[in-house]
Amino acid sequence: MIKQFLTRQKKILKGIYYSYFIKKGQEYEASNFWNTSVYLHGISDRQTIDPNQSPYSSKYHYCSVEMQILKHLYNNCIETEKSSVLDIGSGSGHWIEFYKSLDAVKISGIDISETSIDYLNQKYSNDLKISFYKGKAVEIINQIQESFEIVNAIGIMFHIVDDEEWLETINKISMKIPKNGIFVVGGHFGFLNGLNVQIDQYGKINKRLRSKFVWKRALKKAGFSTIKIYKNNAYLWIKDTIPENNVLIATK
Repeated sequence: MIKQFLTRQKKILKGIYYSYFIKKGQEYEASNFWNTSVYLHGISDRQTIDPNQSPYSSKYHYCSVEMQILKHLYNNCIETEKSSVLDIGSGSGHWIEFYKSLDAVKISGIDISETSIDYLNQKYSNDLKISFYKGKAVEIINQIQESFEIVNAIGIMFHIVDDEEWLETINKISMKIPKNGIFVVGGHFGFLNGLNVQIDQYGKINKRLRSKFVWKRALKKAGFSTIKIYKNNAYLWIKDTIPENNVLIATK
């Protein structure tokens, strides 16, 4: 437990050093990143985290996030059976399967990776209630006509490293969510803002963490009325490094 805690704190300290002192790194090219750096040996939940991730710790990570979402859905009497869902950053389709298992009436997915979209279209080719769009969420959302009771973005929003694009994406998501609908975000919501915590060998930033205060301010301005953050300490109990796994759920 101590080792896992110190590993995550080291990552935050590196982010502080890179972001505030030496200002290391430049924004990455998101459209090519997943195909050239992640999906090197096929597509799976494990691959979307890291090509070398253990399948056990990958499943553990996803399960721990699912528990936070399910807790919120149950405690707030949210009926997914009547919901239309938009999943941003669909990857291998984990969250498609999650909401499908909760009997969502329609699920749409967005992913920037052509490899991912080809995989998902083939995987769900016979399911008429599931469809996919390729491109950046900030660009694709305008093309979608319907609204969504649930917009899901697990482990995605911190990969939008441009702050203006991040804000615009939140605003456009809000426009697609009706009253009482929810926006589900997975990531890290700490006290420090704008931490560039993942920089590749070429000096490209592909993960930027925003503070809970910046998140709450942006969501309030976008029209969300209630914001809850669920702290997920599951990372402390497994001897492997897993992604930031706290959950924020904002209600219109």
